[in-house]
Amino acid sequence: MDAHPDPGLRVFVVWEPVIATDLAPPTTGTLARVHDRRAAQFWDHDRALSAEIVRSVLADPDRYGLEDPFEASSIVWDTVALFPPEARWEREFPVPAYYGYPVVNAARGLRDALARERGPGSDPSTP
Repeated sequence: MDAHPDPGLRVFVVWEPVIATDLAPPTTGTLARVHDRRAAQFWDHDRALSAEIVRSVLADPDRYGLEDPFEASSIVWDTVALFPPEARWEREFPVPAYYGYPVVNAARGLRDALARERGPGSDPSTP
Protein backbone atom coordinates (compact mmCIF):
# COMPACT_ATOMS: atom_id res chain seq x y z
CA MET A 1 0.00 0.00 0.00
CA ASP A 2 2.99 2.27 0.48
CA ALA A 3 3.40 2.43 -3.31
CA HIS A 4 -0.20 3.63 -3.71
CA PRO A 5 -0.58 6.82 -1.66
CA ASP A 6 -4.07 7.62 -2.99
CA PRO A 7 -6.05 8.63 0.13
CA GLY A 8 -9.21 7.29 -1.54
CA LEU A 9 -7.87 3.74 -1.62
CA ARG A 10 -9.59 1.53 0.96
CA VAL A 11 -8.57 -1.95 1.99
CA PHE A 12 -10.78 -4.39 3.86
CA VAL A 13 -9.00 -7.39 5.35
CA VAL A 14 -11.31 -10.17 6.43
CA TRP A 15 -9.87 -12.90 8.60
CA GLU A 16 -11.83 -16.15 8.86
CA PRO A 17 -11.30 -19.63 10.28
CA VAL A 18 -10.33 -22.03 7.50
CA ILE A 19 -7.66 -24.38 8.78
CA ALA A 20 -7.55 -26.25 12.08
CA THR A 21 -5.30 -23.68 13.76
CA ASP A 22 -7.73 -20.80 13.03
CA LEU A 23 -9.44 -21.15 16.39
CA ALA A 24 -9.67 -17.52 17.41
CA PRO A 25 -9.58 -14.02 15.98
CA PRO A 26 -6.19 -12.84 14.73
CA THR A 27 -3.71 -11.75 17.35
CA THR A 28 -2.34 -8.24 17.66
CA GLY A 29 0.82 -9.42 15.92
CA THR A 30 -1.16 -10.76 12.98
CA LEU A 31 -3.22 -7.58 12.70
CA ALA A 32 0.01 -5.53 12.75
CA ARG A 33 0.98 -7.03 9.38
CA VAL A 34 -1.47 -4.58 7.80
CA HIS A 35 -0.46 -1.23 9.26
CA ASP A 36 -1.90 1.26 6.77
CA ARG A 37 -4.53 3.69 8.11
CA ARG A 38 -6.68 3.10 5.00
CA ALA A 39 -7.12 -0.55 5.97
CA ALA A 40 -9.90 -1.92 8.16
CA GLN A 41 -9.67 -5.47 9.49
CA PHE A 42 -12.52 -7.77 10.47
CA TRP A 43 -12.91 -11.22 12.03
CA ASP A 44 -15.59 -13.28 10.27
CA HIS A 45 -15.99 -16.26 12.58
CA ASP A 46 -18.87 -17.76 10.59
CA ARG A 47 -17.36 -17.08 7.12
CA ALA A 48 -20.44 -15.03 6.23
CA LEU A 49 -18.56 -13.01 3.60
CA SER A 50 -17.33 -16.16 1.89
CA ALA A 51 -20.85 -17.62 1.90
CA GLU A 52 -22.31 -14.45 0.36
CA ILE A 53 -19.67 -14.35 -2.36
CA VAL A 54 -20.31 -18.00 -3.21
CA ARG A 55 -24.08 -17.42 -3.20
CA SER A 56 -23.78 -14.44 -5.56
CA VAL A 57 -21.46 -16.25 -7.95
CA LEU A 58 -23.63 -19.37 -8.05
CA ALA A 59 -26.75 -17.25 -8.67
CA ASP A 60 -25.20 -15.70 -11.82
CA PRO A 61 -21.86 -17.30 -12.77
CA ASP A 62 -21.66 -15.56 -16.15
CA ARG A 63 -21.73 -12.16 -14.44
CA TYR A 64 -18.43 -12.89 -12.71
CA GLY A 65 -16.59 -14.67 -15.54
CA LEU A 66 -14.39 -16.57 -13.09
CA GLU A 67 -11.82 -18.98 -14.47
CA ASP A 68 -12.44 -21.57 -11.76
CA PRO A 69 -15.97 -22.82 -11.02
CA PHE A 70 -17.49 -22.49 -7.56
CA GLU A 71 -19.41 -25.15 -5.74
CA ALA A 72 -21.88 -24.50 -2.93
CA SER A 73 -19.32 -25.84 -0.44
CA SER A 74 -16.54 -23.51 -1.67
CA ILE A 75 -14.78 -21.25 0.81
CA VAL A 76 -13.37 -17.99 -0.52
CA TRP A 77 -10.14 -17.34 1.35
CA ASP A 78 -6.59 -16.15 0.76
CA THR A 79 -8.02 -14.05 -2.07
CA VAL A 80 -7.56 -10.45 -3.16
CA ALA A 81 -10.29 -8.54 -4.99
CA LEU A 82 -10.04 -5.02 -6.40
CA PHE A 83 -13.15 -2.96 -7.04
CA PRO A 84 -13.51 0.33 -8.87
CA PRO A 85 -14.53 3.32 -6.71
CA GLU A 86 -18.12 3.21 -7.96
CA ALA A 87 -18.66 -0.44 -6.95
CA ARG A 88 -21.47 -0.95 -4.45
CA TRP A 89 -22.61 -4.13 -2.80
CA GLU A 90 -26.35 -4.03 -3.09
CA ARG A 91 -28.19 -7.29 -3.82
CA GLU A 92 -25.24 -9.22 -5.22
CA PHE A 93 -21.54 -9.13 -4.50
CA PRO A 94 -20.00 -6.63 -6.96
CA VAL A 95 -17.88 -7.88 -9.83
CA PRO A 96 -14.21 -7.24 -9.07
CA ALA A 97 -12.02 -5.48 -11.62
CA TYR A 98 -9.35 -7.95 -10.54
CA TYR A 99 -9.22 -10.99 -8.30
CA GLY A 100 -6.49 -13.49 -7.56
CA TYR A 101 -5.37 -16.15 -5.13
CA PRO A 102 -3.44 -17.06 -3.14
CA VAL A 103 -2.66 -13.51 -2.11
CA VAL A 104 1.09 -14.02 -2.26
CA ASN A 105 0.83 -15.08 -5.92
CA ALA A 106 -1.72 -12.38 -6.82
CA ALA A 107 0.50 -9.41 -5.89
CA ARG A 108 1.78 -8.73 -9.44
CA GLY A 109 -1.72 -8.91 -10.93
CA LEU A 110 -2.99 -6.58 -8.21
CA ARG A 111 -0.22 -4.05 -8.94
CA ASP A 112 -1.11 -4.14 -12.64
CA ALA A 113 -4.83 -3.76 -11.93
CA LEU A 114 -4.21 -0.83 -9.57
CA ALA A 115 -2.11 0.86 -12.26
CA ARG A 116 -4.95 0.41 -14.77
CA GLU A 117 -7.46 1.83 -12.30
CA ARG A 118 -5.20 4.85 -11.66
CA GLY A 119 -5.21 5.63 -15.37
CA PRO A 120 -2.72 6.42 -18.14
CA GLY A 121 0.83 7.10 -17.13
CA SER A 122 0.72 4.77 -14.12
CA ASP A 123 3.70 2.51 -13.74
CA PRO A 124 2.57 -1.11 -13.26
CA SER A 125 6.10 -2.08 -12.23
CA THR A 126 5.75 -0.03 -9.05
CA PRO A 127 5.35 -2.51 -6.17
